[in-house]
Amino acid sequence: MFSSNQTIAVAYLARGADRNWFLSFERFLNSYRCNPSGVEHSLYVIFKGFVNNTDLEKAKALFSSVPHKPVFLGDENLDIGAYIEWANMVEKDLICVFNTASEILAPDWLRKFSVNLALPNVGLVGATASYESLNEWHGAFPIFPNIHIRSTGFMMDRALFLSITKDIKIADKIDAFHFESGPKSLTRQVIAKGKEVLLVGRNGRGYSPRFWAASDIFRQGTQKNLLIADNQTRNFFALSWPAKREFVNRTWRKYIRGDNWLQTE
Repeated sequence: MFSSNQTIAVAYLARGADRNWFLSFERFLNSYRCNPSGVEHSLYVIFKGFVNNTDLEKAKALFSSVPHKPVFLGDENLDIGAYIEWANMVEKDLICVFNTASEILAPDWLRKFSVNLALPNVGLVGATASYESLNEWHGAFPIFPNIHIRSTGFMMDRALFLSITKDIKIADKIDAFHFESGPKSLTRQVIAKGKEVLLVGRNGRGYSPRFWAASDIFRQGTQKNLLIADNQTRNFFALSWPAKREFVNRTWRKYIRGDNWLQTE
């Protein structure tokens, strides 16, 4: 079980350079207010990428309605770089990060993450995950099925995260893609250390990689088991069924059928 002695830092990336940033901030904030976490934690809001001080002050005023610790960063190094920089600043045992487009969909979300992370030998849990590969676009990426927790929302031990990211530089989108799903992705490095990775659903269950394609979470049906939404999950929900089938095939291929379990042993 999750130990109440472990301290948790939750980071929300409030990037002012994103399109419709204020609406994104409001959406996350409303979802945070409406869905109790179920676990004590410290909320950090990472303010970055604001084009002027007026917008920054507007964002700060918005978040003044909830207890939080503000962090101000430059707009270099994309989302991943901001998480790394922030993780080096905080002094908590566990970290949980969400990107600007994140929206919490159910209560006890942090407890569900925490309980699964506390299971024996689990090193990483996430809100969405995929088998998708960028190999056809760039040969340096692993071929399909390329299991990876998506970097839009995940939780892990801070010391483990820092040990994996200590030499990582995020200069552009390619670097960010490599961090998420490359040959030395966060997921693969956690597994290389002998630890498991789990996808966590709204139902509180943690799914090992072989069951991701049957979890009803990311790019599956109505995504009814989704715990944390983001731009990709919202885009999928809005697609026509023929368009959805294309995304399902890109993400899961034959494994979307229950008789084709992915063998990861």
